[in-house]
Amino acid sequence: MRNKELILQIFTGGFKNNITDYEKIIEKINMLIDKININKIIIGWSMDLDMYVKLKEFLHEKNIEIFLWLPVFSEIGELKSAKTVVSWDNNQVKSYSLQEGENFEFYCPSSYENIESLKKVYEENFEEVGFDGVFLDKIRYPSFSNGIEGIFSCFCEKCIEEYEAMGIDVEEMKKEINNFININNKEISNFNIESYEMGKYKFTNSLWEEFFNAKNEIIFNSLEDIYIYFKNKNLKVGIDVFAPFLSYFVGQDMNKLQNTADFIKPMMYRITKAPAGLPFEFEKLVKAINFGNSTYTNEERMLEILGVHQYNQEKFDLEFIKREIQYMSNNLHDCIYPGIEINRKDKIAETYPDYIKENVTGIEGENVKGFVLSWDLLSAPEDNIEEVINLFGRREE
Repeated sequence: MRNKELILQIFTGGFKNNITDYEKIIEKINMLIDKININKIIIGWSMDLDMYVKLKEFLHEKNIEIFLWLPVFSEIGELKSAKTVVSWDNNQVKSYSLQEGENFEFYCPSSYENIESLKKVYEENFEEVGFDGVFLDKIRYPSFSNGIEGIFSCFCEKCIEEYEAMGIDVEEMKKEINNFININNKEISNFNIESYEMGKYKFTNSLWEEFFNAKNEIIFNSLEDIYIYFKNKNLKVGIDVFAPFLSYFVGQDMNKLQNTADFIKPMMYRITKAPAGLPFEFEKLVKAINFGNSTYTNEERMLEILGVHQYNQEKFDLEFIKREIQYMSNNLHDCIYPGIEINRKDKIAETYPDYIKENVTGIEGENVKGFVLSWDLLSAPEDNIEEVINLFGRREE
């Protein structure tokens, strides 16, 4: 395990609410810096530039790169005008509030205005720091955690144009969505997922594949624009993505997105009960989809489709996660750094040393480049940090 590259992730607060300072960050980093081989630090996205500059100088002396953590299709609206996604029935998609500064309100990925707003936010607030790279978060459409309206988005004028250019009959799609959704409880009836394999689903009605493939294409095209923009500024680019079985529904096709990043961090949060957490998102998915089969519960049918044989609502099946990572390792360039929790948040991420060890020892043999120790170092207690040192510590000479 000592030959794996390690990336630390630090949340400093939202754009308008810095929650930490240089001294607190250095205190945490110093617990690890001389004991494990840290390659990069991802940090953001509050706007304390002096803190970042001082941290950059400290890290560069240690030959560690510093990446700006930057939300793309969410949060940017706090600083610049942004067009939110629109549901199939022309309603606004609800946000999901996790913590101050992170509201999971999503903006349309096809909007030129939104992409330009992101670039302006970077130029006006962060460029002068001199980061080594950017880490792009929320490069997606809303997930099931934003409600069924989020999955069936976006239907703004620009997205409709994109769908039609790809040969999709938008009116027929809206009709099918209305046929499948019970407006009273916002549940999809008889969605008819037939199978899942290597990040892709098959449906009885091929219209759904056309729809989700279109969303994948829109995300890719927009991210390619953003990737070229940052590469032209001589910055490296990392991206945050869902686990493949979830990424399909939010527009993240890993086979495409690998061409828009220097490294990919799939969020393999097996116990997190918040957006991107596997048990959280799976629960939202199961509640939204009704397979209309009295033989199985919705949960049982979805687990069967995924090939999950030992499901625990408190901790997602490690064997399934290993298969997901194996698929990515076999099909993507040498760029996979699974994100695993080392933070501890009451009722959200109940992370303890034995869980960290289980993740690392289970995943490290799946041909991954390294790990992103997520999703916030500042929230990692001392016992978890000690376990990281036990697992990744440098050998004594």
